[in-house]
Amino acid sequence: MLERLEVKNLAAIAAATLRLGPGLTVLSGETGTGKSILVGALGLLLGGKADPSLIRPSASSLLVTAWVSGAPYSRKVTAARSVSRIDGEVVTIGELREALSARVTIHTQHAALALGRKNKHRDALDRSVEQEVLNNYRKAFHQWRSLQKEVDELREKSAQRERRLDILRFELEEISKVNPQIDELQALQDEARRLGHADEIIMHLATAQGALSQGEQNALEAVSLALRELQAASRLTSSLEALSADLAGCHDSLSAIASELDSYGASLEADPQRLEQVQSRLADLQRLMRKYGPELDDVLSYAADLRNEIEQLESVDLRLSELEKELELAESRLSTAAVRLSEERTAAARRLQPLIEEELHQLGMPAATFKIRIKQLAEAGVSGKDDVSFLFAATPDLELAPVEKAASGGELSRIMLALALHTGADSETLVFDEIDVGIGGETAGSVAARLKRLASKHQVLVVTHLAQIAARADAHFRVMRREDGSVVELVEGEQRVRELARMLSGSYSATALEHARELLSSHD
Repeated sequence: MLERLEVKNLAAIAAATLRLGPGLTVLSGETGTGKSILVGALGLLLGGKADPSLIRPSASSLLVTAWVSGAPYSRKVTAARSVSRIDGEVVTIGELREALSARVTIHTQHAALALGRKNKHRDALDRSVEQEVLNNYRKAFHQWRSLQKEVDELREKSAQRERRLDILRFELEEISKVNPQIDELQALQDEARRLGHADEIIMHLATAQGALSQGEQNALEAVSLALRELQAASRLTSSLEALSADLAGCHDSLSAIASELDSYGASLEADPQRLEQVQSRLADLQRLMRKYGPELDDVLSYAADLRNEIEQLESVDLRLSELEKELELAESRLSTAAVRLSEERTAAARRLQPLIEEELHQLGMPAATFKIRIKQLAEAGVSGKDDVSFLFAATPDLELAPVEKAASGGELSRIMLALALHTGADSETLVFDEIDVGIGGETAGSVAARLKRLASKHQVLVVTHLAQIAARADAHFRVMRREDGSVVELVEGEQRVRELARMLSGSYSATALEHARELLSSHD
């Protein structure tokens, strides 16, 4: 609910605060006092043009703030720019409009009229449609759209798939030809070093073997001689037995080393062919590591990823075929839901047309014709396949035309009032300006009664010059012009009687005041 509206430096109004409650609130005032400016203030919050000429001449900026459900929505306009805020946070004007338009709707010739937008015709009609039918259609549409998007993506992937598969298969084949094995790199590098230095290793082995066991004076023979002499001495004194045993161990170790060197030396020989094979294998592995590494483990991991992606891409056709079957079923369900929704809308239109037309006859348009035209669209959208238009002709001699073209501002407001009474409204707060243009007498009473009825379900704010409407208000504000600009004040008691008298006759005569009191008492 719109709880408070504050305006500063907007046109003739220096400062004004309206504290609003539920029910019907009216704004009245003499012509030129600026009562419609307050509707314009709400229009600024709903995305109206921030014209610097609206700024009060003595000020550098204007500010409009509306409190809705405890949160402030504001817009400040200067000569250079405008700044919008929601609850103190700076937002775009689009965000402000979107947030507030769900709460407040203005019906006036000079605002963004709800009925002036074609989709609003459909939305108004849909409030009279079985909601389960609407929800079933929307569910079917979203399921279809989701599947269609997935199918489109897979079809695009299918077109690119062969190119991608060629690249993946080439890379996998390159790796598979080499067929790298875990931990083979270190073994190959060791073998390459051994084969590459075979002659040098053989030379060092020969020197070592000579010094150890094969030379004229070798270590093994010297240790053997020392061992024999120490063993002889230990037989004469037990204190040498331990040393003799240690030396015997050294002899055995030297003998074992000499034997292993003989075996290793016998097995080692230069093998240029094997060396070439090992170096070629290392070159293949290093090429793969440069492209897909940097380590051999990385190459193996990349190969696994290639296999997975190839498998996924090769399964695209199967998945696409499955989705196309699902999409066909979804299209069938969507078509059925669209037909059902069209039938519901047609039935709702038949029920609604005579009701709205009769309301218009009671709202000062006795010869008006109102029709709801439903045309089938070529393709289904989020709201169905129906193009809904409200058609209107004020008199029989006029051709039916869309209401946004055929109706005046006041007529549009009364059409909206009639629709709101029979279909409800999306917004909690409804603002009417010019709804009483060109009417009076019995029609004025009909409009007033219907506004009051609408105010039992919505917060209704009306700018009016008719006492019949003002007398039914739950709250009555008067806009007055003073030397320093226009002011807005709540009128109650005798002040309200005087304002109604002025609206009735333009005077405060005893007769006018009595008539005003009678009008008020008739609606208590």
